[in-house]
Amino acid sequence: MGMELVEVLTEAARRFAEQESVAATADRIAELAVTVVPGVGSASVSLARSGTLVTAAATDELAAAADDAQYGCGEGPCLRAVADDGVLAVDDLAGDARWPRFTARAVELGLGSVLSCHLTGRGVARSSLNLYARAPRAFDERSRAVAALYATHAGIALATALREEDLRTAVASREAISRAVGILMQRHHATSEQAFRLLSTASQKLNIKVRRLAEIIAETGIDAGDTSELARQAAKDAAARASELHDQLSSQTGRMRGSKPEHVSEANRRAKQAAARAADRLQRTMAAYLSAAEAHERAALLHEKMARSGTDGTDHLRQAEEHRQAAAAARQAVENGLTGSAGAGQAGAGSGRPERTTEGETPRTGT
Repeated sequence: MGMELVEVLTEAARRFAEQESVAATADRIAELAVTVVPGVGSASVSLARSGTLVTAAATDELAAAADDAQYGCGEGPCLRAVADDGVLAVDDLAGDARWPRFTARAVELGLGSVLSCHLTGRGVARSSLNLYARAPRAFDERSRAVAALYATHAGIALATALREEDLRTAVASREAISRAVGILMQRHHATSEQAFRLLSTASQKLNIKVRRLAEIIAETGIDAGDTSELARQAAKDAAARASELHDQLSSQTGRMRGSKPEHVSEANRRAKQAAARAADRLQRTMAAYLSAAEAHERAALLHEKMARSGTDGTDHLRQAEEHRQAAAAARQAVENGLTGSAGAGQAGAGSGRPERTTEGETPRTGT
C-alpha cells in the first residue's frame, strides 16, 4: 500500500468530486473500483432509494445480474454488507453455504468470488460497493484492505452527491411553489398566504403533492380552482410514466427470456411499484384509475409473453391474471364514479388494486 495507493485514492476522490449527479458518481465509483482494487472483474453500487434497494451503477451485465439475483433471492453478501459495517468476502461461491439460493445462481452466472463493502457516509446508510470475480479466491488480504479504503472514499463521495441532489430538489420545489403562488396572487388579487391556501386546498382535493401541483400550474397556467383540468394534466403525467415503464420492460424482454428469471421478478416488482405510485397520487380521480388499469394491462401482456417463452409459465400466467383483475377493478371503479363503496371498496387491496409498497405509499400533502 504506501504512497502509490495514497495517490490512487486521492485521484479517485478528485474524480468523484467532478461528477454532477448521484448517478454519475455511482457510475464512476463502480468504474474505478475495477482498476483500483486488485482482482476485480466487475463492480456495482447498491443503494436504497425510497426504501427499495436498487443497483445505482454496474460496470457490465454480469454485475447487474449478480445484484438482481441477490435482490430476487432476498439474500447474499451485498444485502448483508448493506446492513452491516465492514467488508464481507466470499472466497469460493461454489463452496459457500451461507446463502444457498444466491450462490447457486451466482455459480450459474460464472462467478467465483465476491467482495461487498458497506459504504459509509451520512445519507448512504443502506448502500454497498459490490466487487465480483469469475475466479475463486480472487481477493487476497491486500484486495480487502484496498477495497475497505476505497469504499470509505466512495461512501463520502456518494453521501455528498445525495445531499447535493436533495438540495437541488428542495430549491426546485421552492421555486415552483413561488411561481405558482405568484400566478395565483395576480389572478385572484390575493395575498401570498391566500394564494398558497388555494394551492394547498387543491392539493388536498386531488391528493397530489403541493410541489407537483405547483409545477403543473407554473407550466400550464391552469387555475388552482380548476381541479378537473388539473386532474387531467396530472393524469397525462401518470400515463406518460406508465408508457415509459412499458417501454423499459419491453426493451428488457430479450435479456429476460429463458435464462434469467430473476430479471423478470425484478421488472415485475418495479412495475407494481410504478403502478401503485401512479394510482396513489390520483386515487380519487377517474384518470388515476384509468392510468393504473393501463399499467396493469401492460404488465399482464409482459407476463403473458414471458409465459410463452417457457420460463416459469404457470407463475407468469397467474400474475398476468392478477394484473388483469386489477385492471378490471380499476375500470369498474371509474364506471361507478368513484363514489361510496364502489369507489373505495373496489379500489382496495381486496379487489386487485396495486399492492402497497414503501415507494408506493399515499403521498402526503406538502413539499
